[in-house]
Amino acid sequence: MPGISAVQIARNVSAAQKQLNTNILVYFTTGSGHILFLPFVSNIACWLRIVALDMWGDAAEIGLEITVTESMCNVYGTMHSRCAAYILDGSSVTAGVLLGLAKGFDGTGVSQSMNVHWHHPIPLGVTLSITTRCEMYEKSTRKLIVSGMQAFLNAGYVVKL
Repeated sequence: MPGISAVQIARNVSAAQKQLNTNILVYFTTGSGHILFLPFVSNIACWLRIVALDMWGDAAEIGLEITVTESMCNVYGTMHSRCAAYILDGSSVTAGVLLGLAKGFDGTGVSQSMNVHWHHPIPLGVTLSITTRCEMYEKSTRKLIVSGMQAFLNAGYVVKL
């Protein structure tokens, strides 16, 4: 993502996997490359920073950061609920992609359901830490701001007729 090299991403995933996952996240969220349609709110996704990628056994986790800008806010100067849900959606699904790449299966899919709980408003200028577990924390205080749960359906198999 802008301004971050995959080598700077922390944790236990190889440099090659970090770069590949960064490239995939950039493609699906910002439309970089050859695409037919510009992805939904790609102007917001381009500010996400991958800070950690972890894998252990059959689990994967991604850590993201983003600073709240005016384009993410409602008329009150706090992050709009749809924006927070969009960011949580991408962070949780990205872990499935990471796991699939490492284990040799298609980890992509579509969101099936999402439950979001708001604990505090998110003001303009706050930097957030986002986890695969559908949690957003204020980075400086580690205060939980938004949490949720998501299920997604793998839609990746192809039927040949």
